[in-house]
Order: sequence, then structure tokens, then C-alpha cells
Amino acid sequence: MDLSQMQTERDVWVARNFPGDGIEDSIFGAVEELGELAHHYLKMKQGIRGEEAMHKAEMLDAVADTVIFLAGVCSHLRTDYGALVYET
Repeated sequence: MDLSQMQTERDVWVARNFPGDGIEDSIFGAVEELGELAHHYLKMKQGIRGEEAMHKAEMLDAVADTVIFLAGVCSHLRTDYGALVYET
């Protein structure tokens, strides 16, 4: 699946499940996920609150969730996420 298709499928899912979704939901969602990424990296580096494998899994989940939220930002800005990433 490419990023443009993922964005389209995300938009359909969000419209059905969160009809009042606004750009701020996508922005703050992405920021919250980046916080989770940083949190799990720090705890992994410190060797606390879980095993390395758990922290890595949580970090990967945060990266994937961030991508979804950033696709939402692009949708609110009426921009094709896949094209934007490709052009960049």
C-alpha cells in the first residue's frame, strides 16, 4: 500500500468513527505519538520499565501512528500525503 492509498483509507475510517475530527486532532495526535517514541527510547536506554524488545515494539508502533496522524494533517490541508513525501 502506498501513502496516498493509506491516506484515503484513513480518511474514510476517521469520517465514520470521528466525524468531528479537525486538524488539531491530527497535529496533537502526531505530537503525542512522538512523545511516546521519545519515552520508550529513553526508558530503553536507561534499561528500565520493560525489556528492550517491548520498548522497540512500542517505538515502532509510535512511528506508525505518527504517520497516520500526519496523513490526517495533509488531508485537512487538502494535500496528497504520498505525493508530498515523494516530492520532498
